[in-house]
Amino acid sequence: MAMRYDVRTGMMQPDEPAPNVPGWPIPGSYGQLAPGQHRYCYDLRIGDAERDAAMEQLREHFAAGRLTLDELTERIDGALAAKTQTQIDALMMDLPRPRRSPAHLAHSAEDTSDTARYVVAMLVLFALAALVLLAVVMQLRGYNTGG
Repeated sequence: MAMRYDVRTGMMQPDEPAPNVPGWPIPGSYGQLAPGQHRYCYDLRIGDAERDAAMEQLREHFAAGRLTLDELTERIDGALAAKTQTQIDALMMDLPRPRRSPAHLAHSAEDTSDTARYVVAMLVLFALAALVLLAVVMQLRGYNTGG
């Protein structure tokens, strides 16, 4: 199975072939592929999001000391001029995959705190419902709670 480098995640992804459907659109028509070609065709153009992600990864490699300033500027120029995924892959070929960004980790921690708040709110509502139910049962049984 063919593999592709996804610049957004910084990881290799399996690239499955397009389905063999009669009349499947030709390559280049908004990313739709002909039968037998892979889902992510490396000859199709990339957009600004892919270039920006590649430049961010290059800056991280520079900050980690893997690239000199001259190499960084050369590769950023190459990323800005890149028109296909193959050109971006060539810039990243000798660099390790980046780790998850701190922004992504902060976002996942934020999601966890939202989940925790939801669970606490549900437990408080459950406790209040139990107290109301207990008061109703005691009133129906004839217990005098007010004196």
